[in-house]
Amino acid sequence: MHSAETKAGFTLIEMMAVMMITALVSSLIIMNIPGTGRAGLRALVMDSVALLRRERLAALMTGKDRRVSLDGEARTLVGDGGDQVKIPADVTVDILGANEIWSGRLAVAGFHPDGASTGGALRFTRDGVAYEVRVNWYTGSVVVEAH
Repeated sequence: MHSAETKAGFTLIEMMAVMMITALVSSLIIMNIPGTGRAGLRALVMDSVALLRRERLAALMTGKDRRVSLDGEARTLVGDGGDQVKIPADVTVDILGANEIWSGRLAVAGFHPDGASTGGALRFTRDGVAYEVRVNWYTGSVVVEAH
C-alpha cells in the first residue's frame, strides 16, 4: 500500500508572496500619512529661500522694489513676481521683524534696487526641528541656519 504523507507548513513562494504584499501595503500607508517630515521641512525652507533670492535678483535687474509677503489665511508666501510657496498646516512659521501689511498680507522682506532690503527673518518649525531664514538688511543676502 502506498501511504500519502502530508506535511504541514508553507512553501517558500507562499512566504515570499505574503512578505511582498505586506511590504506593498506598508509603503502605501507610509506614503499617505499626512505631515511634513524632516526632508519636507527642509524642502519647504529651500523653496522659501529660492523665492526670496529670486525677488532680490529681480529688484536688482529691474531697478524696482520687490517684496515677499505672507498670506496668513492661505498659508502662502507670495512674491511680487507671482511666485508662491505653500506652507503645510503642520509647519509653524514665525516672522521676526514684520510690522507692515503689504497688499493685505503680512510683510516678510522687501528688496531695493541697490541691493539693500528691509531685512527680516522667518523661522520654520515642526516637531522640534527648526530652520531660520534671515534676510540681511544691508546686503539683502538670504541665509539659512538650522536650529
